[in-house]
Amino acid sequence: MPTELFSKLLDHIKEATDQYEAITFAGMGEPLLDPGFPEKARISRSKGFRTLLLTNGSRLTIDLFRQLDKIGMESIRVSFYGMRPESYSHAHGVNHNAEEFERLKGTLSEICALPRRTKMLFTFNVVEGGTEEDLRNWIRYWEPRADLIEVWHPHNWVYGRALRAVSPKKRKTCGRPFRGPLQVQVDGTVNMCCFDFNGDLTLGDLKSQSLDEIFKGDFFLKIYDCHLKGNFENSGLICRNCDQRNEDKSDVLIYNSKFDKGERVEMTSSTYALLTNRGCNEDV
Repeated sequence: MPTELFSKLLDHIKEATDQYEAITFAGMGEPLLDPGFPEKARISRSKGFRTLLLTNGSRLTIDLFRQLDKIGMESIRVSFYGMRPESYSHAHGVNHNAEEFERLKGTLSEICALPRRTKMLFTFNVVEGGTEEDLRNWIRYWEPRADLIEVWHPHNWVYGRALRAVSPKKRKTCGRPFRGPLQVQVDGTVNMCCFDFNGDLTLGDLKSQSLDEIFKGDFFLKIYDCHLKGNFENSGLICRNCDQRNEDKSDVLIYNSKFDKGERVEMTSSTYALLTNRGCNEDV
């Protein structure tokens, strides 16, 4: 996203509502591939937003981390699956040799040891073919270094993967139309959900529409009504068979070093704001 557009959209959002107080750089790609990322982070902080980053860590260097820490980055969540080159490559779907793997692990370890304000959070997704020993070693290694670690069973990206069973017993809503974040894509369009990798739930375009217009639009109101009633039959919405609406989420989170597992699965992935709760099924 052009830096000028990024700054303009933040002003647009800030003028329209005080509902959003944090900016999380995430999405369907690696944020650190954007050469303008540090400047966007600086702009986000200068406008008073808490600023957070989700990354696989592959482009993170000591110098870049120090720059982000000085800017005031609140936290960096690193997806780092595996404790050996083989298990890392298997989980991430890439071919990392031992030298590349050790470089990445060493950089992240050094960052964790630095005097810093930015919190380092590590996530591990358990995929088929991984070993219990790798998982135990990962927890043992990163827990004393990171500010928080989590181990999850990966989600499905709606119909994009079949990693988690979709239960026939579903909640009325995942909570996102009522309490979810504002999902702004790289082109300025607004998407209903961060799991929607294919833009099936695109609500509008912030470059040409106000937030008020987008959230009073027919498509958002249709999504809202379906989640309010828990009725997705004949809606055509991908929400119908999404694992995020599973009634039972007790097996989703395997380990968390700070939070109760039952509480954590009801929160957003970055700010830990409450996304939904049991009462959200009846009273939204």
